[in-house]
Amino acid sequence: MKKIGVFLVDDHEIFRNGLKQLINSETDMEVTGEASSGEDAIQQLSEIQPDVIIMDIRMPGMNGLETSTRLLEKNPRGRILFFSLFDEPDYVAAALEMGASGYILKDTSNKIFLNAIRTIHQGRYYFIGEVSDILVKKYLDARQTAGNGGTPDISLSRREEQIMRMISQGRNNKDIAESLNISIRTIEAHRMNILRKFQVNSIEEAVEYSRINRLLKED
Repeated sequence: MKKIGVFLVDDHEIFRNGLKQLINSETDMEVTGEASSGEDAIQQLSEIQPDVIIMDIRMPGMNGLETSTRLLEKNPRGRILFFSLFDEPDYVAAALEMGASGYILKDTSNKIFLNAIRTIHQGRYYFIGEVSDILVKKYLDARQTAGNGGTPDISLSRREEQIMRMISQGRNNKDIAESLNISIRTIEAHRMNILRKFQVNSIEEAVEYSRINRLLKED
């Protein structure tokens, strides 16, 4: 049986070594690579495609969120598990919105950590404990805001803003992909994520909503 390939991204070498020893002791998974920075991870992962990427959220230089966004632009089906010391609501929500498959804390047990890797590899999501509570609260707060007639809190990434602005100018997927030097498949993945965030059925509705509520920043 093919083992689950795991790639580690964390700026602490001792911590990476501990994870590597734990993962490699399992019969169904192995560490296929590691990086100490976001920049290093992007360079290495342009050549290999592990099954699961374990990502620290705070690192010198390019942080985990920015690194993961760049990686998912190239490979929208990538499976990223954030493994962090921090459970701030903004971090957790941002990780989910940018396409992470899971978010767990570094003080969790070995059993939970390994279970998270296996769950994500199966195409499911893994959020537990305090992290789950944060996500539920943010969802309920958004529902309450919408129910009171307010504007839902919609956070767009820089790339999503670029794509929406180009769509509002009447440009098609092929034209946008060529301008941004990314694949049409990546554009389609961003469009689907935009529809999910706005909870609408067409990209035109999302663009109109953004125009009315001034959600798109100027270049």
